[in-house]
Amino acid sequence: MKVKRYVSFYILLPIVLEFLIEALSRKSLIAAVKYAINSPLLFAFNTLIIMLTLSIAMFFKREVFALTTISVVWVIFGIVNFVILHFRVTPFSAVDFTLIKSAISVSSHYLNLFTIAMIIVAIFVVLIGLICLFRKAPVNEQHGHRKIIFSILCCLTLGVAIIVLHRSSNSVQALSTHYTNISEAYENYGFAYCFANSILDTGIKKPEDYSKQSVKKITKALKDEKNTDKRPNIIFIQLESFFDVGYEKNLQFSEDPLPVFHSLQKKYSSGLVTVPTVGAGTVNTEFEILTGMRQHDFGVSEYPYKTVLKSKTSESICTDLKKLGYSTHAVHNNEATFYGRNTVFSNIGFDTFCSMEYMNGLTDSPNGWSNDDVLSREIMKTLDSTSGPDFTMAITVQSHGKYDGIALDDPTIKVTGAPERKEQAYEYYVNEIHEVDRMIDTLIKELSNRKEETVLVLYGDHLPSLDIQKDDLSNANLYQTQYVVWDNMNLKKKTKNLHAYQLYAEVLDRIQIHEGMITKYHQQTKHRSKLYLTGLTTLSYDLLYGDNYAYDGENPFKQTELQMGTEPVKLTSVQKTKSGYRVVGSGFTPYCKVYYDGTLVESEWISSGCLQLQDEFELDEADKKDSGEPETEVTEPRDVPNAFVVEVQSDDGVVLSSTQAYPASQVKK
Repeated sequence: MKVKRYVSFYILLPIVLEFLIEALSRKSLIAAVKYAINSPLLFAFNTLIIMLTLSIAMFFKREVFALTTISVVWVIFGIVNFVILHFRVTPFSAVDFTLIKSAISVSSHYLNLFTIAMIIVAIFVVLIGLICLFRKAPVNEQHGHRKIIFSILCCLTLGVAIIVLHRSSNSVQALSTHYTNISEAYENYGFAYCFANSILDTGIKKPEDYSKQSVKKITKALKDEKNTDKRPNIIFIQLESFFDVGYEKNLQFSEDPLPVFHSLQKKYSSGLVTVPTVGAGTVNTEFEILTGMRQHDFGVSEYPYKTVLKSKTSESICTDLKKLGYSTHAVHNNEATFYGRNTVFSNIGFDTFCSMEYMNGLTDSPNGWSNDDVLSREIMKTLDSTSGPDFTMAITVQSHGKYDGIALDDPTIKVTGAPERKEQAYEYYVNEIHEVDRMIDTLIKELSNRKEETVLVLYGDHLPSLDIQKDDLSNANLYQTQYVVWDNMNLKKKTKNLHAYQLYAEVLDRIQIHEGMITKYHQQTKHRSKLYLTGLTTLSYDLLYGDNYAYDGENPFKQTELQMGTEPVKLTSVQKTKSGYRVVGSGFTPYCKVYYDGTLVESEWISSGCLQLQDEFELDEADKKDSGEPETEVTEPRDVPNAFVVEVQSDDGVVLSSTQAYPASQVKK
């Protein structure tokens, strides 16, 4: 009986779980069978990983309960992956646990109330089931030393089997040696293997030849080229899920969806840009664009924004341009805390960050994302905010998914030739990027009216999550979008295909700016040379994880005091009116919260210069309080007694910035 139980529990069950998980991952039972037949070693390797996790149950007296719980976790992982793959192209990985906060904030764009309710019910049912099992499952009271020793031997045997198979099988080793992208990795190597790898494989691996000498060999080969005396404004706009839909071979449109973008491609420098992700993962393209480093050098599916850049400063286009007197700005019509940008931007050299919490006049697209029409105005504000040259990184969001389930009453552009059951989604997407194209037109007209030299770089961050296949595209590449470089400096038109991590160095080279180690490396090293990528990996490791040999052992990049909002929110006065109290200042938005004496006061946003307090209270009694020095040290403006403070808060309650305290004694009556 014991033998049958162990065979059922620890051999057959892992096989069943592996098959179920692969079927969910591939959305097909037949595809799972083909995978098991065509890749038996990889199927076995994934099964061994599941088997090892299940063997942990042997150490518990409630073995059946522990085994069931671990099995349920694997099934949940499989279901979560199945659901995620309906909303994006990249599968579920360990890094998604670091994105839970961001995922919750965008869940309303993908899930309706009924779906959310069903998820809650399902979680409740699973928990109730596990609680009942805990109470009724058998308990092994004779859990002696023999059982523990046997359990240890089983785990060790499985561990050794995994190591041996990994080292002896070329197909298993290929995940680390021939990894190209996460979607193909999960399809080729299996869910359990890739998911486990995403837990263990983070950061940039230390190059085998990493040393002071190897780094200096790279840096000494770089020449110090003279920078131009010109300091044009430089604007990068990362266009969410944006690509030239003309590359889809079967689509037809009632009119050109991207007339402005296509016109720019004919007149100015342009090309294809290879990005590290498809369907999702915006910030990994953003990371490559801003730092010039490769996301591929990091762990499978890793988001450097959520790992190393949360606490580590880094060289970037911002740090390079700041040396030349540039002010650096970020503009994004989405939440400041999304992907931790409000922290990361400080670590890569931005001076200001204007997120949606600092914008007025926001409107929503049909699927709930902010429309991009506000961005031209906000970008112009960054240029007006300083007297010197500016670098502005703008990030759009309007054309973000999901695209299914939204019917347009009178679409400007009608789409035919879309895949079956995707007609509505394609029509919605095409009309959204058409509106983004209009925003580009508005911005260029405004830039053309300025008497400042300007370079504007437009590029798509990744293909949209429309289940696009390689065969659907004329370029047959899911990892390529388009870029174009507009300028009013009469730069020579150039057509060149690039990787995202090469783009900013190429643009700076065109305007004769050669500042920064990574920048010079891209500009001076032949991209097709065998040592180009290995040298870039060495430099990236040295700057983020190594000993900073490139900068003589010192990290020269300091965290900036990131100002939230292009201009800071200010509280200039509080006035007593017939209707109560009015808070006067500048930069107010609907995300502003008013505090008095440390307590939140109900308020209504009237304009960028006025907030009307809704709560009825008198300051006379407050004025009689002790107005001397507080007994305890005040660390936040809202803690100042008898004073008004305006805070800007995100939807999840994070305080992004705060005004100076305004004493009640100065209220104008």
